[in-house]
Amino acid sequence: MSVQENFDEKRQHKRVKAPNSVIAIINEEEIETTLLDVSAGGAALDLRGNIKPDDSVELMIEDVGQLSATVSRSLDDGVAVRFVDIDDEEEMLLADLERIDLDIRTEDF
Repeated sequence: MSVQENFDEKRQHKRVKAPNSVIAIINEEEIETTLLDVSAGGAALDLRGNIKPDDSVELMIEDVGQLSATVSRSLDDGVAVRFVDIDDEEEMLLADLERIDLDIRTEDF
């Protein structure tokens, strides 16, 4: 089993490709970026720079809303973040993500 397959098996939430526009606020700086993928637990962002694990991030995701997150790790093409305190909104977020994924697949996006 590859390292990636092993990591994927540990995922708690399904990830979907959702190339939405995002505004990330890190250290009081607004940065326009793009989602690489997203799940109910976190997201991968096309975001580079002086960003470190455990940095707090406020995300304004187009068609979804504002979410608080924490940088969990660096990726080759950006960073991974995990959402903070979304338990009450998880069902709504999952529904939005499924709708966005469907829109992308049917090119209504």
